Amino acid sequence: MARLQLQHVTRRFDNGQEGLSDVSLSIESGSMVFLTGHSGAGKSTLLKMLIGAETPTTGRVLVDGSDVSQLGPKQMPWYRRQVGIVLQDHNLLENRTVYDNVALPLRITHLSAKDIARRVRGALSTVDLSDKGGLFPKHLSTGEQQRVGIARAVVNRPRIILADEPTGNLDPYLSRQVMSLFHQFCDLGSTVLVASHDIDLIKDQGCRILHLSQGALVQDTAASSEVAT
Repeated sequence: MARLQLQHVTRRFDNGQEGLSDVSLSIESGSMVFLTGHSGAGKSTLLKMLIGAETPTTGRVLVDGSDVSQLGPKQMPWYRRQVGIVLQDHNLLENRTVYDNVALPLRITHLSAKDIARRVRGALSTVDLSDKGGLFPKHLSTGEQQRVGIARAVVNRPRIILADEPTGNLDPYLSRQVMSLFHQFCDLGSTVLVASHDIDLIKDQGCRILHLSQGALVQDTAASSEVAT
């Protein structure tokens, strides 16, 4: 589990525009939180801050009290291996099988081939794709490809899962399936932050909602005790 914090974070770009403007928030370990806002509101910038791909102009981004921007060249790869990233465009390698796509994050670890196989099988089972490991992405539906992307993100058993518009290409049924998977990972201890513009879907999840507008955090809605099934 991991606690995420932003302390008065501003990200100002070279053209003078602010991707984030004095944002402060705290996300407790093992919770699932949604990030909403119009296109350009700052959702992707915030997620990039949390993986160290963007650094604050001012303020601090903390994970369990450690400043992400202060991690050195040896610490950053170790940190990023603890973060699972799910994107709307899953970026699967078309010339690799489903199994190999999911195994990619494990290839740089010191795990044995046997342990890699065990984890990949477990991740594919979690997303209900146990029988698809030998196929190539082009043989999968859009929903199946998205689930492969999720399996790849969680195969390393990350403490943090960051998802950027993960249901943008999916129909309502598949969108609910994906959200159910995120709830499962949260129940297993991962801290989950999902950026999405699908307000109706988000409201059904019973989770805390952070709303960004023009880089500022303008609304923080507490989690509901009722979750749609």
